[in-house]
Amino acid sequence: MRKQFLLLLAVGSVLAASSVQAQQYYRIQLKSSGQYLDATYCASPVALNPGSSYANGACQAWAFIPTGDGWYKIQLKSNGQFLDAAYCSSPIGLNPGSSYAGGACQLWRLVPAGNGWSRLQLKINNQYLDAVNCTTTLALNPGSSYANGDCQLWKLVPMSVRID
Repeated sequence: MRKQFLLLLAVGSVLAASSVQAQQYYRIQLKSSGQYLDATYCASPVALNPGSSYANGACQAWAFIPTGDGWYKIQLKSNGQFLDAAYCSSPIGLNPGSSYAGGACQLWRLVPAGNGWSRLQLKINNQYLDAVNCTTTLALNPGSSYANGDCQLWKLVPMSVRID
């Protein structure tokens, strides 16, 4: 329990510090494959990619914009659009701003899962961002035991960290 608290505190500190300083961007890495959340050619759909140099990597650069109470909008660097669960369900894509359900289809939080990994939870329905059966297809899922749950585990990798 103490480890989870310290991890949550550390992640929160990183995110809080990034909102005070110059905007920090992260690659969001899936545990099962090591691939990164990627806006295909900096547009929808959002899928997974092992690494991209398109637009100097800006299609895999995400900022966490705090909205209060531990929730964030996850913004793509290249075009400023947000990670969005279309009408609060699948597919997962980009949207410049949504008023559907009061914008809750774009509100995410990190739920620590141990060892530096977290689940990304959508506010409206508490479902998690899921790489369906650990493929490149993204959807929402209330919980998965497929591959020991690794299809729902994500890590924030600061953009200053090399991925090759």
